[in-house]
This record gives sequence, structure tokens and C-alpha cells, in this order.
Amino acid sequence: MSEVMSGELSKVADGRRICLLDLNYTLVGNQQETRMLRPFTKRMQYEEYRRDLIEAVRGDYVIIITARPDYQMKATMENILRKTGWQPEEYYFNDFNAEPPVFKESALKRFVFPKHGMNPIQFYAVESNPRTRTMYGRYGIEAAPYDKFIKSADSYHEIKQKEPEPEQLSLFG
Repeated sequence: MSEVMSGELSKVADGRRICLLDLNYTLVGNQQETRMLRPFTKRMQYEEYRRDLIEAVRGDYVIIITARPDYQMKATMENILRKTGWQPEEYYFNDFNAEPPVFKESALKRFVFPKHGMNPIQFYAVESNPRTRTMYGRYGIEAAPYDKFIKSADSYHEIKQKEPEPEQLSLFG
């Protein structure tokens, strides 16, 4: 069995899925208000992250893939940790100034697929850009914007809470 194939099976077998998480307009809840703030340190000061989204993906292996330039990576990741106490397992920032779907497809091919395999069942994406969602779809990866994803995550958690706890049966009455 190839190393890629065994990587695919191990991720699916351990029950954790891999979330390809968008940063701008997805994890950043107030992107519209902060995107033009300069200098970048001021933007970091006001940027807010969606805690409900972090909670919804927390049990999965999270990879942030963002079109944000790579020279802003260190400050961004420090800001996320400082404001939320959370960090994804991996993150990839735009290292060649490409449009979001072009960079994100490149990141899949260069980093994600070689490390995790290409089995689409193990992946899902929370992504704001419709062209990037289409690109993920070409690889069989389900992708949804934040609002649709969070509604489905809320529904899933409501169903899980309503499931009755299994009862312990005894042979001795």
C-alpha cells in the first residue's frame, strides 16, 4: 500500500475529518469592516474571530488555507491564538500572490494532498469564495460558506443532544 493511501485510511479510520478552513470572511467575522484598516497591526487589533465556528470544527483536524499574504502569517496566527486560545493543526498563507482559488488549489496539491492523501471523504471545507468552493468540488470535497455550515453544525448538535443515552441492561433484574 502506498504511503498516500495509508495516510488516507488512517485519517478516515480515526474518525476525525479534515476541515479546510477559510480565514477572510469565514473565520474573520468582521472582515468587511476591518479589511481596509492600515497599518496591518491596526487591522489585527480590531479583527474578530467566530468562536461558534471554532467550536463547530474543534474536534476535527483543521487546516487554514487563506489567500492572505504569507508575510502576514505570523501576526495573524499570533492574533488568533491571543484572542481565541485556539490554533489549527496546520495553516497555509498565499506565498505567490495568486487569486484565492488558484492559491488554494496549489496549497492542496503542494501541501495537503502529499501529507494527508486525496480521499475526498476525509475532507470538508468552510469557504466564503464561490469559485474556491467550485474548485474544492472538482476534487469531490464538500464546501459550504460559514452561514450554511454553521446552521448544519447547529442542527447536528441538536440531534446529538436529543439522542437518548443508551441504557445499561442487567441479566439479574
